[in-house]
Amino acid sequence: MKKPESIAGKEHISQTIYDSFRQAAALHSGKVALMFKNTHNEYEGITYSELSESVTGVAASLVNLGIEKGDRVGIFSNNRPEWAISDLAILKLGGIVVPIYRTLPASSVSLILNDSGAKLIFVENAAPFAVIDTIREEIPGLAHTVVFDPSGLDAQRDFLRFSAMKGDIEKPIDQGFFDNLAQITRDDPATIVYTSGTTGEPKGAVLSHENIVSNAFSAIRRFQISSEDVTLSYLPLCHMFERTCGYYTFLFAGGRIAYAKDMTTIVEDVQTIQPTILIAVPRIIEKVYQAVEKRVLESSLIRRRLVFGAIRTLNQYANRKYKNLKRPLALRLKRSFYDEVVASKFRKIAGGRLRLLVSGGAALDRRIAKTLYVLGFNIVEGYGLTETAPVVCCCAVEDNRLATVGKPLDGIEVTIGENDEILVRGPNVMRGYFNKPEDTADAIDQEGWFHTGDQGRFDASGNLIITGRIKELIVTSYGKNIAPVPIESMIVRSGYIEQAVLYGDGRKCITALIVPARDAIEKYAQELNIPVADYADLLEHEAIEQLISRELERTTAELPSYARVKAFTMLPEGFTVDNYLLTPTLKLRRGKIMERYRREIDSMYQHIESGSAGGSR
Repeated sequence: MKKPESIAGKEHISQTIYDSFRQAAALHSGKVALMFKNTHNEYEGITYSELSESVTGVAASLVNLGIEKGDRVGIFSNNRPEWAISDLAILKLGGIVVPIYRTLPASSVSLILNDSGAKLIFVENAAPFAVIDTIREEIPGLAHTVVFDPSGLDAQRDFLRFSAMKGDIEKPIDQGFFDNLAQITRDDPATIVYTSGTTGEPKGAVLSHENIVSNAFSAIRRFQISSEDVTLSYLPLCHMFERTCGYYTFLFAGGRIAYAKDMTTIVEDVQTIQPTILIAVPRIIEKVYQAVEKRVLESSLIRRRLVFGAIRTLNQYANRKYKNLKRPLALRLKRSFYDEVVASKFRKIAGGRLRLLVSGGAALDRRIAKTLYVLGFNIVEGYGLTETAPVVCCCAVEDNRLATVGKPLDGIEVTIGENDEILVRGPNVMRGYFNKPEDTADAIDQEGWFHTGDQGRFDASGNLIITGRIKELIVTSYGKNIAPVPIESMIVRSGYIEQAVLYGDGRKCITALIVPARDAIEKYAQELNIPVADYADLLEHEAIEQLISRELERTTAELPSYARVKAFTMLPEGFTVDNYLLTPTLKLRRGKIMERYRREIDSMYQHIESGSAGGSR
């Protein structure tokens, strides 16, 4: 069988993002590059040739609008083909892409556009256009707004239609049109990505073409991504994890990218597309896992026993294989039976062709990772940051060590500094923070080491293990250092707890804000015949308080006393992207949460001091 073509191993790998795409488009001109759902809710394809011609048309229109090398251009949209076309067109001219999360409030959008000095912005439809409209007077440097889908917009409004910019793809613009433009090098900035601001005001990380291209091709080599690979894009393209790993790597390798209709259709879209590779953040994996686990627990006794028996047997087989121990014939036969009867059914939920599942952005619950592994999913964890374009380390399928994030990618150095801080140096490290020389100097030392703020260590085989984050570390008044994230992960294993945030910095003990799993709580209340109509009132019922208290004790029983929760408050409203308590990549905005619930936190410690610690107050 002919081996899929790829440019990953060739010596003439391009130095810029657009040239890397251009080479792939020439090699795979007739293949489908992008897929999207049309008005009939059916997937429709765009070939590499069609994509390239659309990019050239939009780039020519940008030139006519006065966009030059070094100009900043915003993209304010959810994932869709127009996002990729605009991005590549901007980069073709040497422009600098400024991605903006679709969920950000107007104040944050204004800050980013003003700080970056954007001259033009692409927006998805009428909703983000309305956001730009409300802040237009605050951003005098913004000269043009281009709308992907102008449905519902008054034709008299001041905007440009994206469809008009693409031009007639049957008559592509001659490359000579661009010959007199300034030359673009690998050292030129390609994008300014504003960090999500979990602990403070967002900063714009300036990433060069070399930062991104080197990272993308390293990922292609590590995971042997080829033109035969397919992925589903649903994480925000504004985030470098999705942008480098789920977008550039696939285009450079000649693969295919299908866009999910929205976050609610992921399972349906996966089964339609049948991806070979998926990238995900732990929260998405955990929610899907919990939904499937719930269905299993609510199934018949025979089915439950079959599933649990399968997991025990597959886990036993995986453990012996992991340790290079002999697998007896009886075990091999049982493993084959359970794999065919049980595990294969779970793999079909992911489309049936998935050869790689990459988790990044935060730590994945080890129990979930192990269960997916024994069910036959090649699940690997990686580690990276916006400032490192983003991947630093990632496990490989053939050398996967669960609970680690693997070894560094090609050309990247990682060392452990003071206070166990992870330091990174290599071609993927950003050029600095835009217009913030002092912050840049704090982040990158004179020897070129980027100080991540994360803590870690290496195992005996050289795999990196993340142990905490310096800024998130809780130091109690007794001097105990406590990393909250692993404990929060333990707590949310409970079927009755949806989210948890720990506090205790400078305090004598640990407290928690708890968001209960509403459906489970209401079902529990019905079983106990608790006659409470209002959910907020239900959370104040003694039986519910006792339930959550027992769940906290059960899930954290293995922890030392000083790391356990001594008081908690239940919240009827969860932490979401819409209320700005989660980042667009579903990380907790701890500072914002603390500000909003300062009174509840202080109240817990007052009760502790008075000797009446416990649950919800």
